[in-house]
Amino acid sequence: MGERLEREKQRVELLRYISGCRRTEQKTSGLMIIPNPVVKLDYDPGRDVLFVAWPDFSEYTMSEAEYVLGVVIETVRTYDIKYLVTDTRNRMVDIPDSRYKAIILQFAKDLAGTRLRKLARIVTESTAREKPISEVRQETNLMIPMRNFGTVEEAMSWLTSN
Repeated sequence: MGERLEREKQRVELLRYISGCRRTEQKTSGLMIIPNPVVKLDYDPGRDVLFVAWPDFSEYTMSEAEYVLGVVIETVRTYDIKYLVTDTRNRMVDIPDSRYKAIILQFAKDLAGTRLRKLARIVTESTAREKPISEVRQETNLMIPMRNFGTVEEAMSWLTSN
């Protein structure tokens, strides 16, 4: 029950941040929730930012995890999204590093085929998993700037800066 409450608090934090920005920026047309039964996708078309709240991958099989990443890629392509925020604070990845690396390698290759400009990851110490991510960035020569943040506010500040 505690995890569920924490997830809801984080979602409320994200929605409050987005709605606060909506009041200060006239060009923002509002939040669009893209329906999906597995992963939460919130799109802000005014800023061209897709917010993805990763599910707890320990509850899914490898094929389901790959499906989730495919949904994100398809959404980025369909809406021609330029900025991506992934909230990984609530996810547990109970996958061996070699398998995890293979999955994110494919995800990175797929992202490279989109017009995405920046990727911001909201992480905690336990969700960062920097070694496989760093290896994938080197192997793929991923040109999309990517940074880790502790809060939505920090991530949005970086994404919307020049």
